[in-house]
Amino acid sequence: MTTRMLADAVAALPQVLEALGWEGWRVVQARALSSRRWVVCELDEAEHEARLRDRLPPAADALLLRCLAHSHPGFLSRPAPVRIQGAIAARRTWVAARNNLGGFVSFGERVALMPTVVARGLPAAVDAACYGFGVVALEEPGRLVHPPEPVPAQERTWVRRLVEEVVYDAVLRQAGQSLPVALGVG
Repeated sequence: MTTRMLADAVAALPQVLEALGWEGWRVVQARALSSRRWVVCELDEAEHEARLRDRLPPAADALLLRCLAHSHPGFLSRPAPVRIQGAIAARRTWVAARNNLGGFVSFGERVALMPTVVARGLPAAVDAACYGFGVVALEEPGRLVHPPEPVPAQERTWVRRLVEEVVYDAVLRQAGQSLPVALGVG
């Protein structure tokens, strides 16, 4: 993706959120499941305050998640610190967007933001309909080319928890908040 396209995508993001009905949600850039994408979420303020009080940092990598789960037995059953609505990937090609969003299927709706010629192309139309991707044309960010399919509630697994923790970490870092330091981990 070019610098110009990224700037255009950032400028179009508010209109994309409005078209999706996601106004008011927080958008963070996060590397979840090894791919960088925008994740649309909201912070669970009550859980965040409890985490600060308990000095539990975001477990943004698998080893730290395992350490926290071991030293704090109730950690994995705590409420999620963030509620994930979906993910948006701004990409130049359909293959790049599909590859970025494909693994995010269990976490929320998936939306590709691409140039109009790609967004309205046959490959995007077929895959969007078959796999439930949302598609928005970069030059028309206020209109959905294909709406995303809603994602049903999923069972909480350690992978889901890891993604929630990565997004939680991104939310705190974007807000410039200091991260709590876990006591007795390791």
